[in-house]
Amino acid sequence: MLRIVVICAFAALAVTVTPAAHSSASCPLRLPETLPGRTVTVPILMYHRIDVVDASTPAITRRLTVDPGDFAVQMRWLVGHGYESITQRQLFGALMCGGELPRKPVMITFDDGYRDVFFEASTTLLRLGLHATAYVITERVSGPDSSFLTWTLLRALEARGIEIGSHTVSHVDLTAVSDDALHRELVESQEALARSLGHAVPWLAYPSGRYDSRVESAARRAGYLLATTTDEGTTQSAERPLALERLRVLDSTGVRGLARLLAAHDR
Repeated sequence: MLRIVVICAFAALAVTVTPAAHSSASCPLRLPETLPGRTVTVPILMYHRIDVVDASTPAITRRLTVDPGDFAVQMRWLVGHGYESITQRQLFGALMCGGELPRKPVMITFDDGYRDVFFEASTTLLRLGLHATAYVITERVSGPDSSFLTWTLLRALEARGIEIGSHTVSHVDLTAVSDDALHRELVESQEALARSLGHAVPWLAYPSGRYDSRVESAARRAGYLLATTTDEGTTQSAERPLALERLRVLDSTGVRGLARLLAAHDR
């Protein structure tokens, strides 16, 4: 077991991280020309905001916002019921190379890149030793809307062990734009993240879950290795690594709803 102490300007916190299995770590980070016919059952939880709402919060934002206390209870429930969070790298290794996964794996993801993922969610995740991925809309990072992450906070979030993925440049419907615009949304977001973080970012979430075969093909050409949708399910296919299924967690889900959601898709 490797103990890593993460220290940043915002907090000094310790987390115990279990390294990925050797077979996953040694799996080449590229999609083979012929994708293997392999599936794994991995629930991928989809969150957006972790925050406190009030009477002025718009209905759509309220629906996508989980109270920090509820989120903490949900995460403790996962740990208490034997779930182990895995990284994108581990899932990729399991799909492409048959890498070993925990008995009850789960992936935790956050869409859009809200600042509360750092200030609210990551503290709970660190305390419990859980991994997660934050998919960010790059043109909103350090933009005029202070509800989104800054580049400094994004780097600090990664230092806390949260993987970063692309949610495109501007969160447009990728199925409705031209080939050139599709290419820009996929590639320029990757380039911006690579410049800030100092490494390639091959993980993607489609804006509003909208994708089709053209978008999948473009994502593969852009160098993405895994991409998440909003299609409900937990069966992840190596033949469709750019069309991973997820389970949506809303303000009304609560811990009982999360338990029911996972039980409904238990294989």
